[in-house]
Amino acid sequence: MGFPTWTDLKWLITPHPLGGCNMGTDASNGVVNHAGAVFGYPGLYVADGAIIPEAIGINPSRTIACLSERIAHLIVTEETVRAKPAVAGI
Repeated sequence: MGFPTWTDLKWLITPHPLGGCNMGTDASNGVVNHAGAVFGYPGLYVADGAIIPEAIGINPSRTIACLSERIAHLIVTEETVRAKPAVAGI
C-alpha cells in the first residue's frame, strides 16, 4: 500500500507555505510580476515561497532561495538604474 495522497491523487504535500501571492502577468491573474513587484503598489515586493503557486517538489527551499536572490538582484539593479543621473547630450 502506497502513500494515498500521492499514489491515488498525485498530490504533493509540503509543509512550506506556498501560493499566497501568486506570480502572474498582471493583477487579473496574479499578485506579483516576474520580479516580485506587487501590482498596484510601487516599491512593494514579495520574495519568498508565497509567489510559488503550488508544491513543486519534495523540498522547495533551494527554489525559494534562488527566487529570493533573483528578486533582490532585480531590485538592486532597478534602483541603481533609477539613481543614475541623466547625462546631457547622450
